[in-house]
Amino acid sequence: MDAGQWKRPESYGDPVAEVRAVRTAAGLIDVSTLGKIEVVGPDSAELLDRIYLNNWSDLKPGRVRYAVACNEDGIIFDDGVGVSLAPDRFYLTATTGNADGMFQWLQMWRDIWRLSATVLNHTSAVAAMNLAGPESRAVLNRVTKLDLSPVAFPYMAMREADIAGVPCRLLRIGFVGELGYEIHCPSSQGWHVWEALLAAGRENGLRAFGVEAQRILRLEKGHLIVGVDTDALSNPLEAGLEWLVRFDKPSFHGREPLLRLRAMAARSRLVGFVTVEGAAIPDEGCQVVERGAPVGRITSVRHSPTLGCVVGLAWVPAGRTTPGSRFTIRHQGRDLSAVVARLPFYDGDGRRMKS
Repeated sequence: MDAGQWKRPESYGDPVAEVRAVRTAAGLIDVSTLGKIEVVGPDSAELLDRIYLNNWSDLKPGRVRYAVACNEDGIIFDDGVGVSLAPDRFYLTATTGNADGMFQWLQMWRDIWRLSATVLNHTSAVAAMNLAGPESRAVLNRVTKLDLSPVAFPYMAMREADIAGVPCRLLRIGFVGELGYEIHCPSSQGWHVWEALLAAGRENGLRAFGVEAQRILRLEKGHLIVGVDTDALSNPLEAGLEWLVRFDKPSFHGREPLLRLRAMAARSRLVGFVTVEGAAIPDEGCQVVERGAPVGRITSVRHSPTLGCVVGLAWVPAGRTTPGSRFTIRHQGRDLSAVVARLPFYDGDGRRMKS
């Protein structure tokens, strides 16, 4: 399938089996198409504080943080994760479709603000893969001497170690909602590390999974995808990311527009939903309607093999966001009934990915 300027495996033949492998054993997905950016210099933390919604100057070396950037109008521009390598050195990921855009965005504003920081694009130089699932620690233990215990390597931490003899950077993150390790290594060694992990996980039921399985897994966790669940009008306050915005910072992109939006009544919100039992699966992009008029849209929807029901994300009027509220979806000329659900759909307290 097309993904930005790349081709990515949609599946390896059976996306449902791939989802089940990740939930019950382990899965491995190639995420090398993510943007990989390094920011170095005495003003690097200040640059990131101004670009992203949350704080970076207080991130301790070896820790990982989710990152969302807005443009000057407070519209969501990109997301990813960031790692503090040192007080003046950070490693960031960006979405596949916006990898080059985020790199240029950081460079442009570094120059405008005259900050002392160097922005380096490592996207093609670094391969990355995500090993996830309850058996992923056991698989990884066979190819590294790194202490992978939860105390030594906790959730949202970064460690550097050899994997199958290759120097790698490991991030403990959980986009698919399971214990997981995002492994970054030199692109010249990516195939070797990939094959070593598949061989090490054979007896644990490890299998490769593609983008379709990843989208089902992340949807079960209620994680949005920028550019799929957001558009050119989406702001973080309405997209469920208000917890990320640090208004106490003196300056960041979108601060003033977001302050004005916070003082106003929300127009719509991104919510999770389930369909009424037996209803057809609506297409992504279908309208949410009230009295026959469009008032929102479906952004993501899949049948969840884990939960045994249809789950999705939708933009609905702000007055329809309470869990249990019903709304109507117009699908192929028919009206389907859906119910707002509490997010995440799966593993609500996050114990599995933090285990």
